[in-house]
Amino acid sequence: MRRQNFRSYGGSFAWGGVVLFVGVVLLLDHMGVISAAGLWRFWPMILVLAGIVNLLDECKRIWGVCLLLAGILLQLGQFGLVHVTWALLWPILIIGVGLSLMWGSIKARKSMDERGDVVTGPGALNELAIFSGVEKRIMGKNFRGGRLVAIFGGIEIDMWQAEMDGDTAIIHVDAIFGGVELRVPDTWMVSSEGQGVFGGYSDSTHLRPLTDANETRKTLVVRGMALFGGVEIRN
Repeated sequence: MRRQNFRSYGGSFAWGGVVLFVGVVLLLDHMGVISAAGLWRFWPMILVLAGIVNLLDECKRIWGVCLLLAGILLQLGQFGLVHVTWALLWPILIIGVGLSLMWGSIKARKSMDERGDVVTGPGALNELAIFSGVEKRIMGKNFRGGRLVAIFGGIEIDMWQAEMDGDTAIIHVDAIFGGVELRVPDTWMVSSEGQGVFGGYSDSTHLRPLTDANETRKTLVVRGMALFGGVEIRN
């Protein structure tokens, strides 16, 4: 938790410095102290900084390498040292998406192995949507977690009538140029630990008070990455 807070504060500080620098440059340009026209050729350095910030986060290092490489190539192009086109950058983006998926799969498997989570067999939820859509309703009484991956597609999972086997279940959700929607019971507590890269995780759930004194609160942990996509969790 300390490392996560440190990465969050570090990223906010870095981006705050970028905004501050741009504001100062615009102010000085308006006052006639400097000419900002010649500084715009250094705009790819924003991508370089974004890459460095993402390298500090273990979950985003692959994406950080891609941003860093793209920023360096674009900056060299601004200097006229190389000829950079979008036809060159798109393959880098595709490579980054592939590496991010592979890295996410490795991290998910490692996390599940360390915690002893059951991700196959009865009670497991594993869905993959590539240029397609998946819509499923889960009504079982032994939900134990799993993994959802949407690539240029969408996944809708309705777990409103599901029951969890145990007090905690972990589900890894990756949305790459796609979207995933989870509907969970309002008695489940949701811990959203997903990372958004030009995308985001939205937790719109609310907790209903427990009516039975012997009833325990279940916790659903949602992890993964939203790259140019979105993940929404709601009741």
